[in-house]
Amino acid sequence: MLKTLGATFHENSQWYCYQQALMHSIKDQIYQKFPKQLNLLVNMTWFGPQFDNDEYAKFQKFTQSNHIDNIFLLASEDPCFFNKDETNDLIEESKAKNSFLLGHFDTTYNFNFHSTVIGDLFPNYSNNDLMLQDPIYIFLNYNRKPREHRKKFVSLLDKNQLSSLGIITLGNDRNLGESIEEYKDGNWGMSNEYGIPHDISSLGRAEHWQNHFLTVVSETDFEDHLWTFVTEKTWKPIIGLRPFVINGQLEIYRYLRKHGFKTFNHYWPHINIETSNIDDIHKNICKLIAWLKTQDLKQLYNDMLPDLLYNQHRFKEFGVEQKHRMHNLFEDK
Repeated sequence: MLKTLGATFHENSQWYCYQQALMHSIKDQIYQKFPKQLNLLVNMTWFGPQFDNDEYAKFQKFTQSNHIDNIFLLASEDPCFFNKDETNDLIEESKAKNSFLLGHFDTTYNFNFHSTVIGDLFPNYSNNDLMLQDPIYIFLNYNRKPREHRKKFVSLLDKNQLSSLGIITLGNDRNLGESIEEYKDGNWGMSNEYGIPHDISSLGRAEHWQNHFLTVVSETDFEDHLWTFVTEKTWKPIIGLRPFVINGQLEIYRYLRKHGFKTFNHYWPHINIETSNIDDIHKNICKLIAWLKTQDLKQLYNDMLPDLLYNQHRFKEFGVEQKHRMHNLFEDK
């Protein structure tokens, strides 16, 4: 038996069909691997007592009245709203004999959902479309939702008089005047609730991408006590041939290197970017931007180009590998 709980994306979401295909695949894998046991699969997207969709209440009712053999927690498209300790508490609450954490948990069953779909959704850019033309902008920092770590970083850029050196967006307070129609293929039919189109499937306006040197990725999560969550935001500069730093979880750098990607701190080793204290992340990125102002960015980009091309190629391989992992979760385990 298999019981499934949790919310899914709406049918008009660009990821809906991918999410449904993944769920069907995981259900089939569970049926094949544990055919005679009582299994509970929980999709952790929008799951928890803070949501009004009743899925957590259903979880409590089911786990209190059934003796579960295996619980499977799936976190793929969106962040898990339980931190690491809370996730362990949830498993204990279920009283399941065995637990399996699938998706962007730091476990044996880890896979990256976004890398498996973004290749299908993105335009077919040529490298001539992507490479740096003229470094008019030292950096690019897109922020649609004004999360706290994003607001703090932009505030520090303003305080240090660095904002004029790049392109910055931040919800309704700071945008580029872009319309939903410009990004209708990636906007999921959403309203312009933050003043910025929800663009998950392009690199944005070409004149901005082609003429900026460094991408400052504003990832979804910031603290490392949360599960490591790598989204399309991190994959965009890798696809788009740009060096990047991350306003987000430091664990992402280690995740990328573990999976064969190159990061860029060795080009500015005097600035601690990848292993800094969490309180110093914003300050150190600002130091980097100030230092880049003194550099020949065109020459630096040319020096980096072999690494950038390597990362782009590695991403294509990685997406294939992750898709295989998704559909063969219990193989040889």
